Amino acid sequence: MRFVDRICNILAVFAGVSLVLVMFAIVLQASLRTMGFSGSSHIFTFSEYGLLYIAMAASPWLVRLRGHVFIEMFTAVLPRSFAPLFSRIISGLCILICLFLVWYTGEATLKAYRFGDTDMRSLDMPKWLLLGAMPICFALMAAQFSRFVFGPDTLHSGEAGVHE
Repeated sequence: MRFVDRICNILAVFAGVSLVLVMFAIVLQASLRTMGFSGSSHIFTFSEYGLLYIAMAASPWLVRLRGHVFIEMFTAVLPRSFAPLFSRIISGLCILICLFLVWYTGEATLKAYRFGDTDMRSLDMPKWLLLGAMPICFALMAAQFSRFVFGPDTLHSGEAGVHE
């Protein structure tokens, strides 16, 4: 898992840097338009692509840190003896969903590559480049969820409320 953690850390840094770059690009574009310049039509296209990559790249890291949004109200009222098992069942379900999405997005990526599909906006981008991050990151999320099924920790704390 150490190798997977390193990959997830690198992807999280990539997501953070990309988020800052997208923010600056949008501010630059808006400023140029305010000053009467046309700016670049590619900025919004790259921003849209960037948002997809940011969400996908940060997700495995967030799973590891339990940073995704989930509600603890239900697990807080479960009997203490059943709560860990319930949390492991939920994590197992998350693995199954992620693995289904690995298969589905992997098929879509391969199909886009085989047929040479292109996403046509201000810039024509091979569609497989857009979709390629999805099967990789869903596989990493499945690996991260597996630590909550097979490891000593569970995904849920069993305590309702905000814990930061």
